[in-house]
Order: sequence, then structure tokens, then C-alpha cells
Amino acid sequence: MPMFRAVPMVHVQAQVPSRDGPVVTRQIAAQGLLHLIDIAHGATASTSCDEGTRDLLAKFRDLARAIRRTAAAIALPLPDAIGTLPPPEVTDFSLEHRDAADRFAPVRDAVDTACRRLAAASDATARHRIALEQARRLASADVDLTRLGRVRFAWIRLGYAARAELTSLASLLAPSAFAIIPLDAAAARPLVAIAAPASMREHVEAVLRVSAFEPLALVASDVPGPGLEARERQVAAAAQQEREARDAVAALAPRFGDLVKALAQRADLAVLLLQAETCFATSGRFLVVSGWIPEARAGEMTAAIQRVTGGRAVIALDRPEDLQSVYPSPLKVPILYRNPLLLRPFQAFVELYGVPSYGEIQPTAFFAASFLLMFGLMFGDVGHGAVLLSAGFLLFRYAPRFLDYAILLMEAGVASTVFGFLHGSIFGVETLLPALWLHPIRDLPRFMALAVALGVTLVSAGIVLNVVNSWRAGERVGAIVGTRGVFGAFVYWTALALAARVLLPGTLTVPAWTIFLLLVGAAGLLILRPLIVRALGVDRAARPREGAAPWWLAALEGAVELVDAVFAYFANTISFVRVAAFAAVHAAVFIAVFALADTLARLHFGGPLSAAALVAGNIVMILLEGLTVTVQVLRLEYYEFFGKFFRGGGELYRPLMLRPNGAHATQGGT
Repeated sequence: MPMFRAVPMVHVQAQVPSRDGPVVTRQIAAQGLLHLIDIAHGATASTSCDEGTRDLLAKFRDLARAIRRTAAAIALPLPDAIGTLPPPEVTDFSLEHRDAADRFAPVRDAVDTACRRLAAASDATARHRIALEQARRLASADVDLTRLGRVRFAWIRLGYAARAELTSLASLLAPSAFAIIPLDAAAARPLVAIAAPASMREHVEAVLRVSAFEPLALVASDVPGPGLEARERQVAAAAQQEREARDAVAALAPRFGDLVKALAQRADLAVLLLQAETCFATSGRFLVVSGWIPEARAGEMTAAIQRVTGGRAVIALDRPEDLQSVYPSPLKVPILYRNPLLLRPFQAFVELYGVPSYGEIQPTAFFAASFLLMFGLMFGDVGHGAVLLSAGFLLFRYAPRFLDYAILLMEAGVASTVFGFLHGSIFGVETLLPALWLHPIRDLPRFMALAVALGVTLVSAGIVLNVVNSWRAGERVGAIVGTRGVFGAFVYWTALALAARVLLPGTLTVPAWTIFLLLVGAAGLLILRPLIVRALGVDRAARPREGAAPWWLAALEGAVELVDAVFAYFANTISFVRVAAFAAVHAAVFIAVFALADTLARLHFGGPLSAAALVAGNIVMILLEGLTVTVQVLRLEYYEFFGKFFRGGGELYRPLMLRPNGAHATQGGT
């Protein structure tokens, strides 16, 4: 089915004249189809792009950053996408940079000058306001700076210090003769006078510099009377200058806005195209462009390149399987999903674990089905499911940018609601709906058996997927005789059959000794796996050679792998018991919430308290248990299921395209 496989890709390699490089790059970006490869790492690359291209890229990046700083300084919003404005034709990036820089220079100078004036005016206003506040406090404390300045045998310094700092300040000054005199004790950070003999001035000043003491910077003419009034006039004048400077900065946005936006778009486009060209290789007078494109769109891309080059391009298209024999290492083909909308949120969960490789089965559909099944089992309640469904719908209705989260909430809500009907629970009340199936507490043993059966199913599915992936990757031996291949699956299933035959009499009619012999035979094949591989000569690393390990050591290695696999399968299967455990916890918390509500209801005016406890308890359960259950489901998916088959190491399909600011040319491996 399409959703289980990535979109088929083909490798594109185009050789175009160097003079057509800018128009070809621009055409590729406009189509947004080609996932570029840094061809310098490819087998056919001859020379990487010249240093001139890299220098121009660095210059345009610096220009783009400068334009953004200028736009931010005048509060000018820039377009979200490069293609918001019609992109200019670019044939010579050197001339393009010179022209853009020349047009931007007067704008930058005007903005910088206006911003410096505003900063200076703001600093002046702040300084004058601080001085005015200090002068007012001196005036209220009746301090005469003129008289203090006439003192000859004592040195006095005024300043501010928090109450808690006065004690530590006194301890620092303790070896000297000093006095600390609070002048406005009611303030949180009082004005104090530090007095000491004139001969101790240098020592006391050194102590004050390392303390939290803030010295007062005023002169005698500042206070009182006319000096204070002069300070007030200075503050008013500075504030007026600040307003004028701020208005001047604000006027720059309408004046230069269109030009700055156009220059930003030109710089972003140049960065995009030049960064793409750094992925190209040069061969004489030609550029070599390499990348991946969806097979269904390859014809469209080749036709466009031929059109803009006048038919002068030489283009080769190859499927990944055709190239694999040419390259010594595995190809890293980008992945483009084709999952339907309802599966897209689960695609993000898969990518949290890793990006699938191109050839393996895409696990998103398996993940989605098992996720919703386990979430519903552990969080089954009609009321809670309805809350999640409603929250998802509201998010979908009023915040469409969070569409994936909305879909996930609605799907989880549906799963919870379905299992709520099966459990017969609506907000924990079990008398309104009849239980159509198992109850998490009353039927706990059967629920645990169901959880183990679910674990067996998912572990088995993981083994089957691994067999398919290995077979498709050409690893036929591993698919058959590996611990996660056919032999491993046979050991796992026969061990389960033997356990069921012994622990659950009557479930199987096959004699136990028959199952045991099958188990021993399958285990023996796994133990002898290294020898079988060596004998068949299908694995070069395992072929007999001088100094190779003896047969008994290879058999011992197989035995160790068998024991490790058996314990791993056992742990993987038993781990699913947590599904039943968390389902029981969900029901038990309901019991605790109702018990608390009943206790509160017996109190005087306990009705509102009881209702509040029920509401608060359900809110906490939805938030806390919903998060906990999600984490547990992810743990089971990642460790018990994905660990059996997921290979990863893939790369997402990121084509070169005109896209929001910060776009870049995607580079991958070969």
C-alpha cells in the first residue's frame, strides 16, 4: 500500500553551461522539487564550487543580517517568505551585491544616526531623572552639600545602601574610625552618610568600591532651591528631546519600508541561490547539479531545465537500485512520506525516534493503530474522551496552525471514548452505562492476559517487519536465520506455545513434548547460525579464512546470541503488562476522587466542596494521567516494537525552494 512505502525517488544529475548556473538555480528553487546533494562528496564530482561563490555567499549573509538589524531597529516587519515580492532576475551576483549594498548604505546610515540620537537622548533623560530624584531626597533630608564641602578634618561621602547591607558595610569598615548616619531611614534603600577621618579616605573609598554602596553624584549647586528647579527643567527638556528622537526613528519605517523589504528579499534570494550553487561541482565550462526528486515529477524538472538552458543541458535520471551497484556505500535517498492527513501527527512521533531509511517499510500506520489502541485501553472513559475530542475540535476550529495537535487530540479522544463505552465508565461513574467488555479492576487477570497478548502481537509484528525489511535490503540470510528473522520468530512462537500448553491447560491440543522438540530444533538452528552462514559462504565476513575462529567458538557465539534474544523477547512481552496496570490505575484514581468527594459532602456546606473536588480531580486526571499514559505508550512503541525492525539513518526530503526566511539549500549524502 502507498502509505507503507516512501514516495519513489530518482537521482537527477544535470550538466549545464556555467553561464546558465544562476537561471538553472533560480528555476530549481522556483519549482521546489529537487533535494540537492553536495556533489563534492559524489563519485562523479571533479571540482567543488569556486571560492568566489563562497565569498559572495558570505557577503550576502552579512548583508542579510545587517538588513534585519536595521529593520528591527525601526520596528519594520519583513516578509515571511522570499517569494512574497516578485524576485528580480539575477545574472551576476557580484553586481547584485554591489547594487544592493550601495542602495542599503544610506538607509543604514540614516537609521544608525537616528538610533544613536535616540539612545543618547534616552540616556540623558535617565541620568537627569536619577539626579533629580537624588536632589529631592537630599532636600527632604535637609542636607546642605555646601556646608559638608567645608569640613576640613573629616571626609564625608553620601550614597545609598540597602538596610541589610549596612551591617556588612560596618564590618568591612570596622578596623577604621568611621560613622554611618542614615539620613532618610524610612526608605527601603536609605540615603546614608559615611564619615571618617580625612587620613583614612583612601582606605574607606576602597572598601566602598567593593561593597554594594552606591555613591551620590551631585554638586552643591544642585540643591536646594534654584538648583532643584533647574534639575526639573533639565528632565523636561531631556524628555522632550527623547520624544523627538523617538518620533524621528518611527518616521523611518514609512520612509524606507518598501526599499528595506525589497533589499531583504533580494539578499535572501541571493543567499538561497548561492548556497545551492555551493552544492554544485564544476567541470571545465560546465556545472554539475545533482539531487533527488520524486519520480513522478522528474519529467517536469528536466523539461524546465532544458527550457531555461535552451536545450544545452545533459540530464541523467537513475533509480536508487540502479545506482547502488556504482557506489560502494549505501545510498542515502531522502524520504518523502505520503501519509493521509489523519496519520500526519504520528509521523512526527516516528521522527522523534528516527527517520526511516528509504528502502524500509514506513511504520507510521502501524504506530498510529497501536498507539490509539494502547491509549484507549489505558485511558478509557467516555467523559475524558469527550473532553479530549472537544479540545481537539476547538484547536482545529480556532487555531488551524496547530492542526496536527488538533487531529491527535481528536483521535485520542475517540479512542478513549470507544474504550470508555467498553468499560462502562463516564467520568468514572459506572452506573450510567453498562460495561460492554472487560473492567480494568474487576477483570484485572483477564485484562493482564489481554495486555500480554497485545505484547505478543506487536513483538511478532516487529519481527515480521524486520524480515520484510531485511529481505528488501538484500540481507536474505539475516531475514531467515537471524535472531529477529524467521528462525528467531520460530523460537519465540514455539516458546510461547510451550508456555501456553503448560500454564494454560486445554488451550492447545498439541503434545507438550512435540512443542518442546520444535523449540529445541529452532534454538539449535540459531546456535548453529554462524556455522550455517560460514558454510553457505553468503557472508564474506564469515567465510573460512586463515586465522578464522574455530567452529566451537562460533557455536558459542550463537548460543550467547540465543540467550540474549530469549531474555529480550521475554522482557519485551512482559513489559506490556503496564497496559493493564495503567488501566487499573486510571479506574483506581476515580475511586479515590469519589471517596474524597463523599467525605467532603458530609461536611457543613460540603456540597460545593464535593463538586469542586470532582471537577478538580477529573482535570488533574486528564492532564496528568493523559501525559503519563502517552509517555508509557511511546516507551512501548519505541523500545518493544520499533526496536525489533526500525533501522533509521534516513534523511527527510527537503527540496530547494523559495520558502520562509532562513531557507537554505538542502545538502545530503550520496
